[in-house]
Amino acid sequence: MGVARRLLLGLLLALAGGLPLPALAATVVLVMSEDSAAFSEAAEALATELLSAGHRPVSLLVPLRAEDAASLGTHPLIVTLGTRAAQTVAGLAPRTLVLHTLLPRSAFEKLPIRSEDTRRVSAVFIDQPAARQMELLRIALPDWPRVGLVVGRESSELGARLQASARDKRLRPVLEHATEEGDLYPALQRLLAEPTVLVAVPDATLYNNRTISNILLTAYHHRSPVVGFSPAYVKAGALFALYSTPAQIGQQAGEAARSGLATGTLPPPAAPRQFRISTNPYVARSLGINLDDASVLRERLERTEGQP
Repeated sequence: MGVARRLLLGLLLALAGGLPLPALAATVVLVMSEDSAAFSEAAEALATELLSAGHRPVSLLVPLRAEDAASLGTHPLIVTLGTRAAQTVAGLAPRTLVLHTLLPRSAFEKLPIRSEDTRRVSAVFIDQPAARQMELLRIALPDWPRVGLVVGRESSELGARLQASARDKRLRPVLEHATEEGDLYPALQRLLAEPTVLVAVPDATLYNNRTISNILLTAYHHRSPVVGFSPAYVKAGALFALYSTPAQIGQQAGEAARSGLATGTLPPPAAPRQFRISTNPYVARSLGINLDDASVLRERLERTEGQP
């Protein structure tokens, strides 16, 4: 079942449950980059939040039809899911509330946003805050102070934030730059010359389906663990990964959307509040690393952030 049909079904169920008609005044347009499982999961969580407050979600896919693009500005709130949708809507510059989600912070910062629109345009990022990532390294791998980062043009600012946060946590960050895939292997060789935790970053130029196997094999050859940013990395051979699910991000975006509709101002751009950790005990044993269970690591990390 497509996303649009699922959202329509949710709306009909809400109406059948006796949701008061006056509460349905706000129609929120969800503009999605693609009709995939991840985007569907986020859209459903987002729609649940909107429906619970009496709002009506309507979904569109990019590329937008001319009539849909022309009518976007007539709605009180537009929510984009994914970088492609964010770029499409930002290019149209609608004079309404716009909330971007399921995109990296770096992609949001490159959108054409006017200074007067800062209270009208916001985001819930897909990537984790640098301080959270480095704190997890400190908790999970106390005997591995050297943190390796290979970054490219897309991820240079993220690399700088991770480097600064690592220093704040009394870790030893080492940064290498690679402008293209061909630069990646020499950068890894330099970086892994001594025991290092390699932190993968969401930069599709460097970390993609073509390179991930070689990255993991190279790190394993140097007896160095890799920390990923999705459960797919753990399945492929990373030691662990810190990430937020599409549903968690969708729920947070839904809460921000409800706040924006109630007050006329969206909350400031934010990193994901909820998160998960996946671990690979087989890789841990192979590397001789004593790694706590994922639930233990998550509980300890949540305590450092003051989460219940």
